[in-house]
Amino acid sequence: MEIEDRNLIIHVGREVDHMEAEKIRHDFEECYLKGNIKNVIFDMSEVEFMDSSGIGMIIGKYMKVRYVGGKVFVTGVSDNIDRILKMSGIYKIVSKRDNIFQALRSC
Repeated sequence: MEIEDRNLIIHVGREVDHMEAEKIRHDFEECYLKGNIKNVIFDMSEVEFMDSSGIGMIIGKYMKVRYVGGKVFVTGVSDNIDRILKMSGIYKIVSKRDNIFQALRSC
């Protein structure tokens, strides 16, 4: 994870299952409490597998930042993961960008 201005960039690993989602939640909370985070960007460029835990984790971060007027973005989404995210309906609340730079420009 890295912070740029008020944007938290989360570099997600290859598999987003229950264990990984919990780790991201924990790390997010630490960063969120330390910094003045407004927006969250999930860099999904390494993700090969994601189950419902990953979707829930993204929704949870959206619920947290929306109260400060923040946005959530996913970037670097593969075709396989994009299908999962589309089926979940997550794009109704989370925006997709090709890369981190585009997401930062949209914040």
